[in-house]
Amino acid sequence: MKKTFGGGDGGRTTTGLIVLAVGMFLLVRQLGVSVPGWIFSWPMIFVAIGLITLSKHNFQSGFGFFMLLFGGFFLLKNELNIPWELERYLVPGGLIILGLFLLATKNRKAFADFTNWSGGSSTPPPVGDGPGKGETFVSDKGNAGCSGGFSSVDTDMINSQALFCGIQKRILSKNFKGGKVSAIFGGTEIDLTQADLSENAVLSVEVAFGGVKLLMPPHWDLKMGVTNIFAGVEDKRMYPQSTGESNKVLTITGTVLFGGLEIKSY
Repeated sequence: MKKTFGGGDGGRTTTGLIVLAVGMFLLVRQLGVSVPGWIFSWPMIFVAIGLITLSKHNFQSGFGFFMLLFGGFFLLKNELNIPWELERYLVPGGLIILGLFLLATKNRKAFADFTNWSGGSSTPPPVGDGPGKGETFVSDKGNAGCSGGFSSVDTDMINSQALFCGIQKRILSKNFKGGKVSAIFGGTEIDLTQADLSENAVLSVEVAFGGVKLLMPPHWDLKMGVTNIFAGVEDKRMYPQSTGESNKVLTITGTVLFGGLEIKSY
């Protein structure tokens, strides 16, 4: 088993850009140029992270949009002295906007999957015929999977979003292709110990003030491309002796902010 780091630098690029920008603004201030005080306020950290994350994901990242709303809320609150009559509507309004964004992103993906199945045939794409056959897809959005219970699913791709809740899933697919797992003020545990990988499997992980635990076989190879900012990313698997096989490679990408990503095996 081996672990490689590619397509990501553990957050050094993002952190470096933020530090560089702060340094440049401080230099400009020392030169006597007037710089607005809100640029150095703490909400701007979340705004900057949100903008960088959105730009890296073609402005289709719920994590980046959440960071932008979170920082923007406190920035407006501190700088504009919003009256209480309006301030009390900002939080529910922001949640409504975030919900609409997530729904719009989901609908765009569903429409693209429906209209762009390979070959342009008149029949829709397969939804799965059992373990390792066809392609199956499961989503936790809008179902009972966010109640903290445990469930097993036979799916080739997963789309799990934990927002202020906990999710536990066991994947049984023998042709697992990856998907997306996000935890915002929540936690997610994905058990892949009984699954098998397809070629070029990619799992995107987005965490903010939460945690994601991945349980997977110790012989899988990992290619890590995760950006972590004030967060921890740990691979705690027990490494067996190498068997010389390197065809089971899972690429993990995404962003972890003020949270944790833990990878373990039994």
